[in-house]
Amino acid sequence: MRKQPNVLLVEVPPKFIALCESTGVSPQAALRGMAAMVCGLQCDDHDRLVPLEGEAA
Repeated sequence: MRKQPNVLLVEVPPKFIALCESTGVSPQAALRGMAAMVCGLQCDDHDRLVPLEGEAA
């Protein structure tokens, strides 16, 4: 059984949306990536969260 992800409503400035659009990254993906980095994680090729390379397990 797969757990449902937590949902968070976040207001972001229009410049953030414009930057995401100009780089071809969705705002959701950009925010997930930033949150993962803060937690010492990264997404692998299968969209799973794994420890950052070089981080102790």
